[in-house]
Amino acid sequence: MLRASLIGFIAVSLLGCMGNSSQMSKPQPDRASEINLELGIEHFRKGNLSEAKDKIDRALEQNPRNAKAQAAAGLLYDRLGEAKKAEWHFDRAMSLEPKNPDIGNNFAAFLCKNGRHERGQKVAHQTAANPLYKTPEIALVNAGNCARAAGDLASAEADYRRALNVNPRFSAALYEITEIKIAQKDYLSARGFYQRYMEVSRTSPATLWFCVRIEGGMKNTSVASNCAQRLRNEYPSSAETRALIESERNPG
Repeated sequence: MLRASLIGFIAVSLLGCMGNSSQMSKPQPDRASEINLELGIEHFRKGNLSEAKDKIDRALEQNPRNAKAQAAAGLLYDRLGEAKKAEWHFDRAMSLEPKNPDIGNNFAAFLCKNGRHERGQKVAHQTAANPLYKTPEIALVNAGNCARAAGDLASAEADYRRALNVNPRFSAALYEITEIKIAQKDYLSARGFYQRYMEVSRTSPATLWFCVRIEGGMKNTSVASNCAQRLRNEYPSSAETRALIESERNPG
């Protein structure tokens, strides 16, 4: 219930990577395409979607083979709720730069968010397997999130563990596998992953809600009660506090 607001799919932003491109050596249409793309991205960041669309469309007219512009169009049309157009542009971006991990991660996140779990997991795995990709754990968590959204907890856990093999302190993977272990009522394992998560995170509604469920599941009533009281007092309007209250009304 809380997962979407707390972690969701990890989409590596393409938007921070485009502002420093060297344009002097490019042909004129390519330079113009890059300039319009950067303007479109700036409008997208600010939520000016109409202006963003105008600039990104112009960038694509000037250079249809600009993979980053195609991917930016995918992000834009996804935001506009036009999933078919978004997928077309992501597909085009992938065909132009199949080994670009930012494009791959964003496409995987898009597919999973739109219920295309099998393909989304496949794209995420392909991205993670790129030997030039410096942070494959991001793609592996995307793959795990996709499998989890499809209800395949075993596959999801396998991907999260693979991510932790790459980076044992990757908070997103630690968070997700803690959730899985709680769902499986494997509270001892959940506590271990929760403790590792706390080493790389600070106290938050999510961590206190972890504590309530894990310690409650292990019958450590006083610890669970203390975490529950802190959750109510420190984060009274959080989604986790609402979940706590609901669990108390409807135990089990």
